[in-house]
Amino acid sequence: MMIMTSIQKYTGMLILVVGGLLVGCAERIPSDQLEPVRVDVRLLETTDLHAYMLGYDYFRQQDTEAYGLAHTAMLIHDARAENPNHILVDNGDLIQGSAMGDWAAEQGTGYLENRVHPIMKALNYLEYDVANLGNHEFNYGLDFMFATLAGAEFPYVSANAFYAESADTSGKYAGTWGKPLVEPYVILERDFVDHRGDTQRIHIGVIGFVPPQIMRWDAQHLRDKVQVRDMVSAAQYYIPQMRAAGADIIVAVPHSGLRIYPEYPKFAEQASYQLAGVDGIDAILFGHQHQLFPGSPAYDNLPEVDNVGGYVRGVPAVSPGYWGDHLGIIDLTLERKDNGWQVVDSAVEVRAIDVRVDDALVALLQREQAATLAMLNTPLGMLEQRVSSLFARVRPESAVQLINDAQSWYVRELQAQGELPPELPVLSAAAPFRNGSQSPDDYTLIEAGPFTLGNLVDLYVYPNTLQVVEMTGAQVREWLEMSANAFRRIDPQLSEPQPLFARFPSFNFDMISGITYTIDPTQPARYSNQGELIDANSHRIHELRFNGEPVTPEQRFLIATNNYRAGGGGNFPDLDGSTLVYVSDAEVRQVIADYARSQTESNAGKLSVEVDHNWQLIIPNDVVVEFRGSPSSAAEEEMHDIPELYREGTDEQGYGIYRLRGKESSVTTY
Repeated sequence: MMIMTSIQKYTGMLILVVGGLLVGCAERIPSDQLEPVRVDVRLLETTDLHAYMLGYDYFRQQDTEAYGLAHTAMLIHDARAENPNHILVDNGDLIQGSAMGDWAAEQGTGYLENRVHPIMKALNYLEYDVANLGNHEFNYGLDFMFATLAGAEFPYVSANAFYAESADTSGKYAGTWGKPLVEPYVILERDFVDHRGDTQRIHIGVIGFVPPQIMRWDAQHLRDKVQVRDMVSAAQYYIPQMRAAGADIIVAVPHSGLRIYPEYPKFAEQASYQLAGVDGIDAILFGHQHQLFPGSPAYDNLPEVDNVGGYVRGVPAVSPGYWGDHLGIIDLTLERKDNGWQVVDSAVEVRAIDVRVDDALVALLQREQAATLAMLNTPLGMLEQRVSSLFARVRPESAVQLINDAQSWYVRELQAQGELPPELPVLSAAAPFRNGSQSPDDYTLIEAGPFTLGNLVDLYVYPNTLQVVEMTGAQVREWLEMSANAFRRIDPQLSEPQPLFARFPSFNFDMISGITYTIDPTQPARYSNQGELIDANSHRIHELRFNGEPVTPEQRFLIATNNYRAGGGGNFPDLDGSTLVYVSDAEVRQVIADYARSQTESNAGKLSVEVDHNWQLIIPNDVVVEFRGSPSSAAEEEMHDIPELYREGTDEQGYGIYRLRGKESSVTTY
């Protein structure tokens, strides 16, 4: 027994010695043989919410499951639960777009002195970490924008928007570049859990960018108050500062889409591709174009763009659509190296919303929702006939006619008041804003009956203000030539159906009332979509007449339009602000409302819209063109008013497929 005890003691001592040796060896294992320290970080993005906080269709005044932050919120909750190491970012175009955004703007800056803007209430509830300025944040002026931002419980960033007083070097970031409107970037300090379960402090730099075109689009609010920088130049200027300030990773948040240029022009609107080439950016959360990345066909076949995996020039990037219909997610795996944290792996995803809704978010905004609906249902009169944009790109339609009638009425009132030369003829330019670009339901359709403020939201989507330009007959012709880019070139020799519409926003298809003209899409486009003259010998606009007589190059006209177009939006020739003769602070929607009241007061409460078929699309005999359109029963009705137009079927997205056979009278007689 004593021998066994001695053996046991000896064995125990041996185990202790060997164990100690093993422990000592473990402490001396080279660091490069240890498991690396890794942290998974999740970036979440919303963009282009346009004040659609609820799953609610303000055009039809009914719930919808197709969009709304109340739906997106459920995806946010899911994504956070999957990874506690997350930040949530909004990428702008937040406060304008829906009727609730209009209602809040109508209350004015004073309303926000003791209240939080309803859109900010929603984002505060969801605990956003940071947000970027979009171009539509400037639509209501700087005072309203800053009063709105004051209610945010998270920082705002924009690295390329500054106060015009560039000599003002006060402030943390001012330096030689001037004083930024908001912080150009922030560095978020977050304690995240690594793969081992230990806590690691990660410094996430977030830098934002806004399209420089705000200086044209909202010139009436920003002139002499704001100056802008090129987005890429701003990134190159600030990102080294962010690294020097301790940012472990840098997330770029451009309110800008993807476009590849033969040579990058400074101050470009779409610059996300070029930003991906700036050294030091680890991820890109972009937007502005209302597209999905990865996934949208608009981004197919672009060099160095992976539209399946979600990479732009090797940088993980995401763009989650618009109105909250998707959530953007980038997952980064960070590994601690001798020189700091580095991204060693990544994955990109866009998630579509579903039927679930965040009831707490809905309840949070019920008072503002009720006030919005009350505003929308304020009557202006009785509409005598349907107003629609169902076929507004193949014939003159009542939706555009009503806008042009109201704008022309307003300018004639200014002439009567001595504000504008009374001898100049008045024309008006307007476009079909809702023409199927967002969905098969995205068409203006206001049936005969009560005409309300809510119908104005359906008719005129944007909070544009009315402006007046003075132009020659030659300039008017070029305006229309640019507008004719809406059509592809049609081959008069082909017998099979040809697509009619080009990739050209319907809001840039201006129709000018007060003159008559024809459009011939068999001719090549005279201008590129960027406004460059590409075929000086080509003309699509013919038979341009005023009062039945040919328009001469030297004739002069007053043309009512909106601030976007008058200031250069859409890259139209001679529309760069230099031809402005009158700047109004009246929103076009308000002008339409005043016009409707004026007409109903003098017409026993009735509002009538008489369509002037002042332009014609000329399709050669027996040539067949094809286009997507509304699938509605109203469209089926109106289709029969257009000779040689018939419906071929329905596509996979739910649009009606229409074909139009060219005849001399195919689009000229109704």
